[in-house]
Amino acid sequence: MNKLGEGRTAEVYELEPGKIVKLYRSGYPAESIRYEYEVNRTIAGCGVAAPKAYELVDVQERQGITFERIEGTTLLRLMVQQPDALHRLTEKFAALHHRIHSCDVQGDHPAVLKQKEVIARHIRGVAHLPDNEKETILKALERLPEGRCLCHGDYHPDNVMIGELDWTIDWMNGTIGNRAGDVARTLLLLRFGTLPDDAPDSVKERLQRIRGPMGDLYLEHYAACSGLPYSDIDGWMLPVTAARLAEGVPEQEKALLLDFIRERLQE
Repeated sequence: MNKLGEGRTAEVYELEPGKIVKLYRSGYPAESIRYEYEVNRTIAGCGVAAPKAYELVDVQERQGITFERIEGTTLLRLMVQQPDALHRLTEKFAALHHRIHSCDVQGDHPAVLKQKEVIARHIRGVAHLPDNEKETILKALERLPEGRCLCHGDYHPDNVMIGELDWTIDWMNGTIGNRAGDVARTLLLLRFGTLPDDAPDSVKERLQRIRGPMGDLYLEHYAACSGLPYSDIDGWMLPVTAARLAEGVPEQEKALLLDFIRERLQE
């Protein structure tokens, strides 16, 4: 099979005309693979442009999902290659996120987890925070409002493909919840998120230069199309940052996240 790309958790291969297979790395939890499959099937009726998930498969002793093949370029690549177009591209990025949040998920969807439950579980599993700090953060999370909208849970420019349609990919962290929490997660990734180790140094350097403006523009454009005040987003920053620590992030990013959390806890 011809490999099309890879990330920290999986590799993507061409399978047949119009289809690809996403093969997860050995040891990746089977329940997480099934969850991504179920989330993709749930959002199929929400009007969001996302690749269709066809079936769960086993290939060469690895588990995976077959998906509809889509064509396009990641928004991150366009932003890095076209810094002069950052304003326009970030506006598209924010508008697409708002479109996802416009999907009000009615009724029971037992296959899709609740946002606050996922965040709380991750916070409890963080090894880098003492129990008293975890409890303070969990109490702050409890006070935040629930929501019923579709949330991506890992929305960043490398998970948006621009082509004939504007596609959103990688729904393994999808939940039902509050849009402000999902925006806070995206803002966190724009500010502190790190690229995979095998990303070219030139790309990492260019991303570092546009990181600050990209986050500011994203907030500006999202507020313009949604009317969501920054105060609602800011309330989620502490819990989503703590939850991020449970994801095995690189040491450099971990240090930045811990500094941010300690600053917030001292306020």
